[in-house]
Amino acid sequence: MARSYAACLGLIALVVCIIRGIVSGSEPDATLRHAVGMLLVFTPLGYVLGWIADDLIRQTVEANFRRALKKAEERHSSSGN
Repeated sequence: MARSYAACLGLIALVVCIIRGIVSGSEPDATLRHAVGMLLVFTPLGYVLGWIADDLIRQTVEANFRRALKKAEERHSSSGN
C-alpha cells in the first residue's frame, strides 16, 4: 500500500504543477523543475502516509479478529458447561 500511495501522490503533485505552469504561462523549464521537485517531495510523503494507513488497517483487522475469536471462545465455553 505504501508504494501505491507514493506513486499516486507523487504523480498527482507532478500533474498539478504541470497544469499550473501551463495555465499561468510559466516557462517550460521552470515548470518542469518545479514539477519534478514536487514529485521528489510528495513521493516519500505518500510512502509514509501509505505505510501508516497500512499499519492502522492491519492493527484494526487484527483487533477485530481477536475480539471475534474471544467472543466465539466464550460462547463455546459457556455452552459446553
